[in-house]
Amino acid sequence: MAEIVRIDDNTWRFEDGFVRFFLLVGGNKAALIDSGVNCPDALDLAKALTDKPIMLINTHGDGDHTSGTSSFSQIHIHPLDYTKCEVNTRYPGTELAEIHDGDVIELGNRPLKIIHIPGHTSGSVAILDSNNRVLIAGDSVQKGHIYMFGQKREPDKFEASLDKLISINGDYDTIYASHDEFKLPKDYVCKVKEDWLKVMSGSAPYEIVDLFGNKVRSYTLDNCGFYMEDL
Repeated sequence: MAEIVRIDDNTWRFEDGFVRFFLLVGGNKAALIDSGVNCPDALDLAKALTDKPIMLINTHGDGDHTSGTSSFSQIHIHPLDYTKCEVNTRYPGTELAEIHDGDVIELGNRPLKIIHIPGHTSGSVAILDSNNRVLIAGDSVQKGHIYMFGQKREPDKFEASLDKLISINGDYDTIYASHDEFKLPKDYVCKVKEDWLKVMSGSAPYEIVDLFGNKVRSYTLDNCGFYMEDL
């Protein structure tokens, strides 16, 4: 069972081993942001915290963010990840509710703005909790290693996505990350970009590691890390 930590009166984080997910409660309904890696009872845990109807919104479709999906009739996720990350085949009883860049999901005096940020996956999104000035960034901004190898990744789009988040940093003060350290300052997007540019320029050192049977380049830099295809 995930460890549940209260952030404020209407927000919780669920620590599910190496990954975390979030519950955001508004005046009319609540949103579970992702559902962990080993937490098929995520919905039941959330119901113990609120009597509001709960919807599921995914930052992306990787398996360590979707373990509680089968408890929901719908998953709000970018359609690219619904197919490319095989969410449609892993959870065939759960209907796709598409989310796209610029969409606003209203929980009741708690609007959540969807920001499409391809790179880590084709359909990765960040979720801007506007009234609380918090950006939930999925796996795209963190202190840990960001996965950038495999067919569902789009590394050629990652720099533009980071620039997109930088361009709206007047709208948030804090970043909530899904891995490693929970809370990051708003300027951490710039730090991730700084390290990413080192990788792209070929100036960053790396080692070859075996990851799930794949030989990949592992970059460990000042602010974060990356797993990349071994060219």
